[in-house]
Amino acid sequence: MVHAPATTQHAPRAARPARAWLRAAVALGFSAWLAGAAAHTPDLPAPALDAPAPLTPAGVLAPNAVSRAAPASSAAARTAAAPVPAQRVQLRGDAATPALTAYWFLPREGATPRALPVVVALHGCGGLLAQRAARDGTAAAGTDTADVAALLQQRYREYAHWLTERGYAVLMPDSFSARGKPHGICAEPIDNRAIDDRTRRADALAALRWVAQQPAVDAARIVLLGWSNGAQAVLATVDASRPWPAGTPQVERAVAFYPGCKRAVQQHSFRLRSPLLLMIGGADDWTPATRCAMLQSAVQARQPGARFRLEIFPGAYHGFDGTSELHRRTDVPAAAMRKSQSVTVGGDAVARVAALAQLDSWLASPDP
Repeated sequence: MVHAPATTQHAPRAARPARAWLRAAVALGFSAWLAGAAAHTPDLPAPALDAPAPLTPAGVLAPNAVSRAAPASSAAARTAAAPVPAQRVQLRGDAATPALTAYWFLPREGATPRALPVVVALHGCGGLLAQRAARDGTAAAGTDTADVAALLQQRYREYAHWLTERGYAVLMPDSFSARGKPHGICAEPIDNRAIDDRTRRADALAALRWVAQQPAVDAARIVLLGWSNGAQAVLATVDASRPWPAGTPQVERAVAFYPGCKRAVQQHSFRLRSPLLLMIGGADDWTPATRCAMLQSAVQARQPGARFRLEIFPGAYHGFDGTSELHRRTDVPAAAMRKSQSVTVGGDAVARVAALAQLDSWLASPDP
């Protein structure tokens, strides 16, 4: 509403009753309009606090939009909204790598008649499992559970659903539980972590070999995706300066959500083996975007033909593609080097939708 500029002059007495009547009429008319609009506006269900809305297909909903739930009587709608079940599998280890538990998602039967492309998804420093599963040990290999996917954190369940709806098989290896770290390693000093980039790269390579052996999988269309600590593992895995083990399928394209780019920037031989989409928040104070911009510049200088796409979302923080409220974390050792001694983490509705659109485009492009 545009307000008329204020004035210090007083209106004549005769005009005051007329203006008062006019204000009353306008107010009455506006109230009637609001009532009419409300009568034609559908009631939207209030979002549950403990179950935020799942990831929406990119481009379907505008930022902050709410989709109306289908009637409970619609069996087709219930089937479409039901989470995709997961299978718990074991990735074979070696002398340096223990056998890892991983979670395998397949698109619904009949959804894709062709050989399946695959996404290998690497979790962040907080681990793959939901807090309750990590605490109770219900994710142990011998545990019988009706809904294996329920053991995972909400972010990873939602992405598995989002990707399988697009015809991808999804493998999510758990790098921490087999090494006695089901709660994650975020609070551990970076230089003292036993699970480092080399460890997680080995896990990613084992996952790539596993998916290549699965029936109905297109081993030439493997996407490697990761978040935060897992995104750093993506960078380490597609680093062309490191040897590639025989018998390991190549990564067709890679996606890194808000990785720490410092080590890759300091590694002057870093080059890309695969096309890379890197997405990060412009306000990220945990893994700053400036270092990733430096990495892009360095790679493009060394590899003029490298396909390195960097998307920086202004005002977004670490974990912008999630649904949690913005909050401060003081348990991160890297924060001790900053004046605030904390980092900001949380979702950003606008950046979230934009990132999903970028991811959708990147996956669909025949030549990223």
